[in-house]
Amino acid sequence: MIETPQNPDRAPAGVVIDGLHKAYGENEVLKGIDMRVEPGEVVCLIGASGSGKSTLLRCVNRLEDPNRGMITVGGHEATHPDVNLDAMRREIGMVFQQFNLFPHLSMLENCTITPRRVLKQSRSAAEQEAMAQLKRVGLEEFAQRRPEQLSGGQQQRVAIARALTMRPKLMLFDEPTSALDPETVGDVLAIMRDLAQGGMTMLVVTHEMGFAREVADRVVFMDRGRVVEEGPAAQVISEPQQPRTQDFLRRVLNPTHVDLED
Repeated sequence: MIETPQNPDRAPAGVVIDGLHKAYGENEVLKGIDMRVEPGEVVCLIGASGSGKSTLLRCVNRLEDPNRGMITVGGHEATHPDVNLDAMRREIGMVFQQFNLFPHLSMLENCTITPRRVLKQSRSAAEQEAMAQLKRVGLEEFAQRRPEQLSGGQQQRVAIARALTMRPKLMLFDEPTSALDPETVGDVLAIMRDLAQGGMTMLVVTHEMGFAREVADRVVFMDRGRVVEEGPAAQVISEPQQPRTQDFLRRVLNPTHVDLED
């Protein structure tokens, strides 16, 4: 069994993806992805719906099993048949489009259930860490409320706090603002920005080009299961080199523009 060390003082996790393929029957979603995320780096994945971005993220956390290829996280091979997935996932936090909070539990209980069950923390230790993370996202005063009593943006901030209670070395974000009202998007992005500035390694699927330009070290544009273009965020977003990237960004950055030749 390959173990993932739980040394909190070691360097943040990096990610290496080599020749990754994933198919669902005849539908090949990932077609040989090669990618690196250095420790402490923020990489944003952009591209049209169905380009494979979310599937790639789920493969990194082994929520999906690749058909071929290799993934290493923090130097440990996530795709090895004998990998200890539970140990590996303790060091990877993931935030989804939907908040996935337990509706019958308070915010505090939502944030303590995994540390208590997985890390075997005492109630007091888990609650202390949960309150620290809820304070980090500005919601400590709502610790005893249930999800239905919070806005969507507040619930997503709790979901981030819940992931942080495990002290992950790597954070995966799968379009975390896509289900939010426009007024609440900024609060969630601000927390992600703070995490990036604190040196958290992050792989982010997003349609928020302003966030990607400002926060990401690199942007990777995917189309139909392949990496089409990647580079420094400002360069890819402002001066894309590939025609498909240019077309995508033109449509995203100028959504009211109508090209009569299309």
